[in-house]
Amino acid sequence: MVTCNSGDAKLDNAINGWLKRDKNPVTFQEVVDDIKNSRWDKLKKTMLTRQKFGTAGLRAPMGAGYMCMNDVVVLQTAQGLCSYVQKVSNQAQIQNGVVVGFDGRYNSKRQVLFFYIFFFRLMAIYSIRFAELTAKVFISASIPVHLFTSVCPTPLVSFGTILYGAAAGVMVTASHNPKEDNGYKVYWSNGSQVITPHDDNILEEVWTCLDIPDEHWNIEEIRSHELVKDCQEEVTSKYMEYIRSSLREEVLEQNKKAGIQTVYSAMHGVGYDYMVKAFEVANLKAPISVIEQQDPNPDFPTVKFPNPEEKECLDLSRKLAEENGVKLVLVNDPDADRLAVAEYNDKTKSWKVFTGNEMGTLLGWWLLQQYAARGALLDEDDVFLVASVVSSKMLRAVGRGRARLLETLTGFKWMGNATLLLLQQGKMPIFAFEEAIGYMCDPKVPDKDGVSAAVQVASLASNLYSKGSSLLDQLQALYAEYGYHISYNSYYIFHEPGAISKIFSRIRNYHGPGIYPKKVGSCEIISINDYAAGVKIPEEVNGGGHLTELGTGLDQDYTSGEMVAFAGADGLAVTVRTSGTEPKLKYYAELACRAPTAREQEAKKVEFEKMVKEFIEELLQPKENGLIG
Repeated sequence: MVTCNSGDAKLDNAINGWLKRDKNPVTFQEVVDDIKNSRWDKLKKTMLTRQKFGTAGLRAPMGAGYMCMNDVVVLQTAQGLCSYVQKVSNQAQIQNGVVVGFDGRYNSKRQVLFFYIFFFRLMAIYSIRFAELTAKVFISASIPVHLFTSVCPTPLVSFGTILYGAAAGVMVTASHNPKEDNGYKVYWSNGSQVITPHDDNILEEVWTCLDIPDEHWNIEEIRSHELVKDCQEEVTSKYMEYIRSSLREEVLEQNKKAGIQTVYSAMHGVGYDYMVKAFEVANLKAPISVIEQQDPNPDFPTVKFPNPEEKECLDLSRKLAEENGVKLVLVNDPDADRLAVAEYNDKTKSWKVFTGNEMGTLLGWWLLQQYAARGALLDEDDVFLVASVVSSKMLRAVGRGRARLLETLTGFKWMGNATLLLLQQGKMPIFAFEEAIGYMCDPKVPDKDGVSAAVQVASLASNLYSKGSSLLDQLQALYAEYGYHISYNSYYIFHEPGAISKIFSRIRNYHGPGIYPKKVGSCEIISINDYAAGVKIPEEVNGGGHLTELGTGLDQDYTSGEMVAFAGADGLAVTVRTSGTEPKLKYYAELACRAPTAREQEAKKVEFEKMVKEFIEELLQPKENGLIG
């Protein structure tokens, strides 16, 4: 029996507890090797704390330790979730079971010896192992499990949870993270990701469920168990019915008549088969697929990072589009919950890659048009558009007098839950988006959904192309009517968490103890909202949207990381926050102005980016704090 004697009683206790529980030969051996080589700093980082539910659930590199993704963490989390469900869910929900899906990632660490890579490829190449371990925990408690047979898009778990009236849903995915990562996203019975208090309560429950029964490790016959039901076909079929019903007959007819061609990439993920079916039911022409990225591949061989926000991820798609004379490119991330869009401009002979803010504005406008065309009354007391607080405010101008913009904290878990609470109040939330290319086009799926978003973008393009217009032309028309909104979003990578503490401590003591910045660079600060510290300057500043006045139950400023928003006298708005899923310090800036011509827009953009650079460099001091741009 291997034991640890590092000289640190707390560390020894954590490691020995791990060794007692871990029956996975790969992660067990990893810890043994770390002990033999006295890698105490590494073990302290991975063993002494647990992951918390961030903006997208649990997400971390695959490897040994409670701060990583592995069998032990998955089993303990599933046990905690199962125990919590049994305590708080009603009997009908428990009898309806849980929904479990997975994407195409590896289920164990890749930076190991070839033997172990080969061993786990034999066992299960995909995240299916984590999904099946989760299923085993629930059926051991006599709770039914609706388990996907194969990989599926993340939004189908949200949809399926609502479809079955299930107590909860679990999606094993790390979305667009690097290939070394995996994750565990938990949905509550309402089909939206868990938020406080459920997320905190589930993790508290995990602490009472650390020991793992031997039977939970045995998943050999999981698929044949009477409580495990294959839900792939039914959920997919019902989801496609929803896609078709989300489009008016006139739009379906226009899609068929226009017959526009698109290029699509699944980014080595799960979206291709679902996108083909969705386009078919929407009367859209089947997209031309980027074959090199069509099938799930956890190594993501054609890209450095499988994140379609990175413009180089669209290179193969644009190349294929140019070869086929196609104007519109659509790219999902690996779990198909986000969507990147690019359009070829015939006038400039160049590609326009739309930001999440730009596409959020276009989709919000389009869905407002569609809602009104159904004969519904547009009234900003009843109709809502939802966005994260770091996303563009342009939809507020677009919706003025017809729909109201509701802002939430970052992460679709907040937008999804706000959407559902609005529905409970008899309101109509018709669209939600975040700047990180995430869109919810119908509250029937209260989460970001890259498949339905692609259908709506292609339908909008069909409408515009038929009139000799384009997505970019329509965006420019909106700028002319509602003002030019410039956004600039970026991030720094950090390796030392201490740098983050230093940066935000400096912000909170900028001009002395407890005195926040009054001026940054040449920008006079007129308001500040420090979400993590609960400080608002002046006190009446909202900054977090209209949740309080709506009484949605989400009216407390709550963030698991750091986030501070600044408003300048010159109209500059900047928000700085830590990522909930990666070691990144992100910043978001926006300026609204009048700039009717392309030349004026370019001039404003240059001026704006100079303002942002000056602001960020003085506020964050990247060089002094070891931040990597």
